[in-house]
Parts: sequence; structure tokens; C-alpha cells
Amino acid sequence: MLLEGKVAVVTGSSRGIGKGTALRLAKEGARVVLNGRGADSLEQTAQEIRELGGEVMAVQSDVTDPAGVDTLFAHTMEQHGRIDILVNNAQTHVKQNEFGPFLKMDPDGWDTYMKANLGALFRCTHQAARIMARQEIHGSIVNISTVGADRVHRRGIAYDSMKGAMETFTRAVAVDLAPWRIRVNAIRPGAIMTENRANWNEPRPHGFRLSPIDRYGYPEEIAWAVVFLASDDAGYVTGNIVNVDGGLLSQLFGPTDDENGPIIGPWNIGEW
Repeated sequence: MLLEGKVAVVTGSSRGIGKGTALRLAKEGARVVLNGRGADSLEQTAQEIRELGGEVMAVQSDVTDPAGVDTLFAHTMEQHGRIDILVNNAQTHVKQNEFGPFLKMDPDGWDTYMKANLGALFRCTHQAARIMARQEIHGSIVNISTVGADRVHRRGIAYDSMKGAMETFTRAVAVDLAPWRIRVNAIRPGAIMTENRANWNEPRPHGFRLSPIDRYGYPEEIAWAVVFLASDDAGYVTGNIVNVDGGLLSQLFGPTDDENGPIIGPWNIGEW
């Protein structure tokens, strides 16, 4: 197991990518600390890890609140006395018109959204790094970004801007923490099938192709990238942004085949 005995804190880990990551880390032998705001969903995820034979504790707290960050790391240190891996996955919507057409966005919503999400990123990273720096074997921090930090979502200005800032933060902190052998990297997921996207399996418009690998990704596929970056096998990897996106960022045009005619593939081999 690649992460046997390591202590891994995963924020926002009661569902979606965070949950998939926590399950995968546990399978690789990590002692997992779950975090989220919902007690029931946290306990459900914790139970799934226990059924896998993994070691887990759940800390209910809101990391957009400084007190919630303090609670998370205090409980982790009380239980384990160390932190080897931090996955910054939590992301919150403040529901103050921070999304939508730019001209209709609420400046106060923008301010609140940025403060909440970038504040959580900074505080969690800062507390984890200060703990890791004192350890004989230091650690790995993995931030969950989005392809939107490179190719933006329409009407996703606040989200994509926040994730773009996350990626710059990743590189800057990686350089600053390198003398302490703390590695910091980020992952850009593409379109990932999570609980709140059940309708994504509905038929798509003719000609629509999500990415060169024409399907949605799954949390487990993001989790494998996290495992690699968190493991000793990635000991020479820091300050990097890893795309796990089905090739979406490699294509020049959007996800349709109308611009250059039909896409050639095994389904139309007779036309070659």
C-alpha cells in the first residue's frame, strides 16, 4: 500500500471528489481524517471506510470559518499527533449572486465568496505546513482545482477566478516550502460525475463530444492522481498542476465536432 501509516486530512470529504479521494487514500493504507459540514454524510463516508478495513475519524467543521479550521487540525493532532497529507478539496457557494452573467454579479457576493474559499485554502495549508515542517518526514499538499482555471466556464467567473488563484498559490507555496521537503501540487479535474450531476447521463445534443475521451470522469480517477502526488513515488514532483480531464484541455475547439466535420473513430471506420 502506497500510503501505509500516513495521516491524510481531506477537506470537503463527505461526498463527490472528496469522498472518492478519502476512500482511495484509505485503501492505500492512510489513516484518513474526514471533514465536512454535514454530520450524517460524514458518518456515512466514515462507515464505508471502516467496512474497507480502513482507519478513519470524522471532524464536522466548516473550514471557511477560522474556528472550523482550528477545530479540524486540533482534533487531528489530538488523535494522531502528525499530518502527512492534506487535500484541499472543500469549496462553498455563498449564494449571493457570485455566479451568473458578469453584469448581474453582486460585488459583495464576490467578496464573500473569495474570502470564504481562498481563506479556507490559506488557513488549512498554513496550519498543515507548520505541522509538517516540524516532522522528520514532512509531507504533501494537494489542491483540487478545475479545468476552468485554464479554459473558463461561461458564467463561472467567481469559481474559475478562485481556482486560478489557487493554482498560483500552489506554485508559490511549493517554492517557499521546498526547503522543508513539503511538496505542493494541484489537480485539474475535468467533468466529473458526482451525486449532484445525476442528470448528466441524459442524451447529449447531436455532435456534442465532452472531450477526446468522450465520457464523464469519476471521483476515483481524480483520487488516483491524489494518491500518486501524496506518495513517496512523487518525491520529485512539486509546484505542478496535473490535468485529469479526458483530454479536454488538449483540444482547440469546444466539445462539438461541427467545426471540422465528423470526428473519425472506431464507430465510423467504414468512412476512412
